[in-house]
Amino acid sequence: MSSSAIIEPAVRMSMGMGNSSGGSAKTCKISMLWNWYTIDTCFISKSWMNDTRGKFAGSCIGCFLLVVAAQWLNRVSRQFDLELAKRRKFKTLVKHMGTLNIGDEGSVSSLPDSALQELQTLVSEPDWRTTLRALGSTLSHTWYVSHNLTDGSAEVESMTRCCSTPLNIYPTMLDHVLRALIFTIQWGLSYIIMLLFMYYNGYIIISCLLGALFGRLLFNFEPLTTCGGSNSSGNIVAHDKEENDRKCCM
Repeated sequence: MSSSAIIEPAVRMSMGMGNSSGGSAKTCKISMLWNWYTIDTCFISKSWMNDTRGKFAGSCIGCFLLVVAAQWLNRVSRQFDLELAKRRKFKTLVKHMGTLNIGDEGSVSSLPDSALQELQTLVSEPDWRTTLRALGSTLSHTWYVSHNLTDGSAEVESMTRCCSTPLNIYPTMLDHVLRALIFTIQWGLSYIIMLLFMYYNGYIIISCLLGALFGRLLFNFEPLTTCGGSNSSGNIVAHDKEENDRKCCM
């Protein structure tokens, strides 16, 4: 076999594949080496073709926003777990102890009437409503505005003080399905970002790196840990952060 026959397939791949319907069809510039291609670049599919500088600039902005969105979803996933854990822990404790007046330490009885009413609502509501409340609290982004892991609600204050007995808190099936769906979206986004990196386009890679930088700055300002209790929410954050950082591109 001649050397030209060996080299030809690689040249076709690096220069792109055109549409066979016409000789004047534009080809996609694809390279497995570092490049700075702009015009006629294609990403993921031939329909994502940048035949003008404006389209390529839009692709760079889109890649930037995609990575920012991945960082946002990463934080939302952790925050949703926190909201679920806070509510499930309190409901489990009340069921375990059989009463809302958990002890003589004043952890619940010292709260105002409005807070006690909120706690009673939490305990008596069905599990699916608790899940929706946790999801709504997460999507409301009150945690982002306050830069705090707690939303200041009454049940959070009591839960952080009353848990002295170690308990395993498991999610409901609805909780588990929602958490799995969020993870699936995270997983899909991470591999789309990985595929974009594999085009070795310098502009696209820089856009993704900037998206990671600004996404981390925007959505990951949170306590490193929480001092003052073995069952504090900070331990949950540290565990989830370590697990999420092991996922590709997240």
